[in-house]
Amino acid sequence: MSGPVPVVLASSGRVWGGTERMVDALARGLDRTRFHVWVALAPSPEVDGWADELRRGGIPVERLPEITNRLQIGRALRWFRFLRKHRHALLHVHHTYPAADRYLVPLAHLAGVRAVVVTEHSVGRSHSAGQRFLKRWERSRSDMTVAVSEEVARRLTEGFEIPAELIETVPNGVRVPAETPPPGTRERLRAAWGVPDTARLWLCVARLEPEKGVDLLLAAWQLLPEPRPRLVIVGDGSLRVPLEASSHERGLAESVRFVGSVVDAREVYAAADAYALCSRKEGMPVTMLEAMAAGLPCVVSDVGGVTEASDRGRAARVVEPEDPRAFADAVLWVENDPQGARAMAERGLRRVAERFGETRMVDAYEVLYDRALRIARQAGAGGPESAAA
Repeated sequence: MSGPVPVVLASSGRVWGGTERMVDALARGLDRTRFHVWVALAPSPEVDGWADELRRGGIPVERLPEITNRLQIGRALRWFRFLRKHRHALLHVHHTYPAADRYLVPLAHLAGVRAVVVTEHSVGRSHSAGQRFLKRWERSRSDMTVAVSEEVARRLTEGFEIPAELIETVPNGVRVPAETPPPGTRERLRAAWGVPDTARLWLCVARLEPEKGVDLLLAAWQLLPEPRPRLVIVGDGSLRVPLEASSHERGLAESVRFVGSVVDAREVYAAADAYALCSRKEGMPVTMLEAMAAGLPCVVSDVGGVTEASDRGRAARVVEPEDPRAFADAVLWVENDPQGARAMAERGLRRVAERFGETRMVDAYEVLYDRALRIARQAGAGGPESAAA
């Protein structure tokens, strides 16, 4: 085929989060003289706005539900017809957790899709021999397997027995330097959140789900001495009501504010003085990278790709997970040592610029797409096939 290569970016995420931000960056950033992009999204109201924005940017969007079990024949047929229609495309599947979309690659194989790339965005463990088998089978039908951090790659090898040499690592990327928000953004956001101009403000941008550990963050905030810095939590999810109730029960009503989700969180960092993320599980946390790109000192739990992103604790304050006391102590260090916190934030900005830029990520995937297409051509021609070529 001549002309731009068709690429289908598939994400089954039901809310706007880190994985979806990376899909969006690829959809908008891939060289349009070389790649023609479609995006396949779940039919979830939480991503309707994103779908509309993509369409306004000239990017076609298909709304297809995830196949979560083998009895969902109707969903499988819809996906098969879509993939058959786009069989000349490269399919790039973005897994939000290890067992996500487990039927998509087999369907793509049956539909004769030109090439398949799979990116794993989160750490996870296998729960059965069957799940390990399915993951290895998926790998055997993919032309390229990608992990967003070294930790995700390690878990794929240890938990699912995928050889390390068959896994590429492409870290998530964010815009560096961060976009300068319009004048008055800091004051406008603080006023909307009820935060005085002179108050110290910490930010957490996270889905309100168990893996993000917002309950641990509240426990840490309770341990801080009065007067506590303000904490604004941006995000929504199934735990919002119990988390807000817990905040009140802990006596944090004056210092902690839940403000819900926003379409694009990148401007909210301008309102903050520091960033906190107390996750139980991460792949490569995009919000942490965005906070570092905005020049904020960060306190984060040591999960997933955090050690890699923080340059082993030199570019952010990293604490053991599930330890509110250690997290509170790290927050106090930032509050009590502004010079040290500022130096750490500067290292964080340099770290993101050197390794986690959005353009760097898009360029890396363009190279991997070329390799995946070459591997697929070789396999189709009966030539030597090497997934690590």
